[in-house]
Amino acid sequence: MARFSNAHELVVGDEVLTTDDLKQALARPEFEDPAASLPQDISPADLFNARLLAAAVQQATAQLKIQGGQSQGFDPELIERALAGDFERQISVRGGPVPFADFLAGLGLNADSFRALLRRKLMAQVWTDSVTGGMAGATGRVYVDRYIRPGTLYRRYKDDLATPDAQRAEEIGRRPAMVSLKRLVISSQKEGSERKALQLAEACREFLLSGAGSFDDLVDQYAPEDQKGEGSRLDLTEQEASRLLRSLHPGPLSAEFLSTGAPGDLSPVLRFSQERGSSFFLVYLLEGRTEAVGATPFRDFELQRALRGAISEENRDLRVRRGVSDLARTTRVSDRNVREILIREGGGR
Repeated sequence: MARFSNAHELVVGDEVLTTDDLKQALARPEFEDPAASLPQDISPADLFNARLLAAAVQQATAQLKIQGGQSQGFDPELIERALAGDFERQISVRGGPVPFADFLAGLGLNADSFRALLRRKLMAQVWTDSVTGGMAGATGRVYVDRYIRPGTLYRRYKDDLATPDAQRAEEIGRRPAMVSLKRLVISSQKEGSERKALQLAEACREFLLSGAGSFDDLVDQYAPEDQKGEGSRLDLTEQEASRLLRSLHPGPLSAEFLSTGAPGDLSPVLRFSQERGSSFFLVYLLEGRTEAVGATPFRDFELQRALRGAISEENRDLRVRRGVSDLARTTRVSDRNVREILIREGGGR
């Protein structure tokens, strides 16, 4: 069963990837799991197939990079010299030949198979460095223009000024006003009725106002399990917090609390009803606020260096994707679906 169930899944160049190869790829730390981008109600069988396809695409990408490095045209003697140096460094890092042999035995490898593994990694790195301009090609010239022009930096700066994306805004030092909230959630279903839940929420609020106990203790005691600990914490921009409270608790009470509350203030008891009939009563604690910070001026040297680094990294990723796309066009990839994905992920020209 083990022998005949390990069927080939796809062919990349002159390498065959089997079912076992893909299943092993699923278990590796570097596997990029697509589950987060899939519907939550996806069936287990469909989820497994999606993960298997992702493993096939990622393994095919790795194999294409290796074959791309092999076809770069570097002097075989230089490659062997680099490989020998890498092998010696691995022995030195492990503390000498005996610990290194024990390390290989633990991986189920010998010196020859480990050397083959190093060769594959070296070929993939040679290809990546060549297409991104990190090293000279086989001709001795770097053929990738990595210069970032001042106009490109300024366009990036203007785009970051206009974007609502928090990560892009942070590139230029711009940070929105933030609020930190905690919430105590009392469930009518858990307490047996809406009246009991409301009475408990009001009693908890009075208890906190009297200074007799801590907010976290009440959360641990009364909140549903998924609303305890980190589930009770909200770190949001003021705009995000305003939208959230307005959607959950329409009316002036929540808006007034958010706009005028000071750190340490408690909200009134606010009601939230779900469509299926369950009701919840919430008390919010405003833990703190941070003021908005404007963007760093464009003339700042450190800002321009950060922008240059961000653009360079994006360009590097784009060149790798386009390079893999070109390899997929010119190398045999027997599974048509995988081949089309690899070509498509290269993006437009």
